[in-house]
Amino acid sequence: MGNTINLEVQTRTIDERTAIVALAGEMDVYTTPQAKEAMLDLLAKGYHHLVVNLQRTEYLDSTALGVLVGTLKRVREQGGDLRLVAPSARIRRLLEITRLVNVFHIDETEEEATANLTQEGTES
Repeated sequence: MGNTINLEVQTRTIDERTAIVALAGEMDVYTTPQAKEAMLDLLAKGYHHLVVNLQRTEYLDSTALGVLVGTLKRVREQGGDLRLVAPSARIRRLLEITRLVNVFHIDETEEEATANLTQEGTES
């Protein structure tokens, strides 16, 4: 009856420990499990440095924010990190309101995020 809300989740690996998760569409209580499963699958395969590209993400709800925070916690427990890329003004505002801008590293491009992860990996 209502609009069908879709979320497209694409993953690709950069190296043996870094992967990119590109999310397109809306992340809400119905679609977030798909993104969560993809990120947990990458973690299970040993990818502890995740770049989550939000450039084509139109909406995040509290469920989505919870999954991002939970995934960040998991990767940090494994000595890794999670960086967000190119959130829209609307999503960036949500991250500011929830003060998650103080929790997540936010980069403008995937290249910037992966370079920052590489630098962090060599410093530890």
